[in-house]
Amino acid sequence: MHKPLSHYRALFPVTEHYAYLNHAACTPLPRPGLDELARHWAAQSTMGTLSEPPDWERIEEVRASMARLIGAKPTEIGWVQNTAMAIATVAHGLDWSEGDNIVTVQGEFPANVYPWLDLQHHGVETRFVPQRDNRVLVEDIAAAIDERTRLVSVSVVEFATGFRNDLAAIGRLCRERGVLFNVDGIQGLGALQVDVREANIDFMGAGTHKWLMGPHGVGVFYAREELIEGLSPITANWASVVDRDDHLNYGQPWVGTAARVEGSTRNVSGILAFGAVLDMIHEVGPARIEARIMELTGRLIDGLQERGCDLISSTRPGERSGVVCFRTKGDPKELFARAQAERIVIAVRVGAVRVAPHFYNNEEEIDRLLRLL
Repeated sequence: MHKPLSHYRALFPVTEHYAYLNHAACTPLPRPGLDELARHWAAQSTMGTLSEPPDWERIEEVRASMARLIGAKPTEIGWVQNTAMAIATVAHGLDWSEGDNIVTVQGEFPANVYPWLDLQHHGVETRFVPQRDNRVLVEDIAAAIDERTRLVSVSVVEFATGFRNDLAAIGRLCRERGVLFNVDGIQGLGALQVDVREANIDFMGAGTHKWLMGPHGVGVFYAREELIEGLSPITANWASVVDRDDHLNYGQPWVGTAARVEGSTRNVSGILAFGAVLDMIHEVGPARIEARIMELTGRLIDGLQERGCDLISSTRPGERSGVVCFRTKGDPKELFARAQAERIVIAVRVGAVRVAPHFYNNEEEIDRLLRLL
């Protein structure tokens, strides 16, 4: 028997102060994460290293929990600082040849652009697929791929439009063409269900501070197990090897799991806090979370259309997400300021208003924003 969503809403202290509709930027840490931070730091403060063994065990439990969320194996999950580091791990961890090319999308967030552009000094070309009417067409990606394409990299959801890419179709295309498939997951994981096996995803990264509702400074990296051995750790360190406690054996091979990409000192408190939030995500149910977000964004879209707003985000089945972008007749920054004065938190991105409710939001908060239009 599922607990009512009102039960989980009470776990978000932000609801006592704001109608918070900006989860595409950052989710205020819910109570389970806050409580776990307090527990961890109290133990570390009073016990020092004696508090560590249970925490190491718990980090592995959180790894397994994250793997379950995306249909992966625990050995395919590594901890990084953020999305950018996950993408850089792929960009600089693979071997490239002069003349290789990478296909991505025009309008991607810079974290999914600069690591690829940085490969120019290796003679690697980055190709940009245009968005048509704020949509990414699979056929355009297919047209950009040739015999020298090594990798395609897209986001689950485009940050400035809310367009949800067809990961399954792109993954099939990449597998058929023998091309690696990398995904920037930060605008989707935690809001939308993503299965790395079903979508043929080879690599994926996401910071936890947006839809996954975790703290800043914690990121998740996924690598398909068959590809891990070909991925060099760009932050190679004493913890990257098979036996990290054999300190003077410098000839060790890299560990054969995605943990090889982790830094020598992980964000322990952040991972533990994220683990507590991840337990909540599993308890609520990923399918239930996605359905609720679709309900709220659907209500918002209906209200925007009734008011004649210029809707940027797609309303087509399968292309909607938790991100809704639109323009009004006035300056979007003016609406942003008026909303903030009413204690409604939204964002402005690329000249448009961006609204991103999560599962714990309610209809009244959506209606409060619509009344400002």
